[in-house]
Amino acid sequence: MFPNLFHELEGKKLPTVLDHLEVCKTIEEALEVIEFFERRGEISVEYASFLKNNPSLLKSLIGTRERGEYTRRGLSD
Repeated sequence: MFPNLFHELEGKKLPTVLDHLEVCKTIEEALEVIEFFERRGEISVEYASFLKNNPSLLKSLIGTRERGEYTRRGLSD
């Protein structure tokens, strides 16, 4: 269906859950992102639990990046 997808993504890093948490504005928004990644199976239940139970870690990540900075850091949207 997407014959060139591999070549388009080759050499680019895809954003991780931590990249998405950096653009969140609130703890509630960050928790929604974590739950979304957990539901999709992109992070384990243990890792999701670790992130949810460490509010100091979440606070240190939240708001550290603006939307649109992915391409400047070599990540694809």
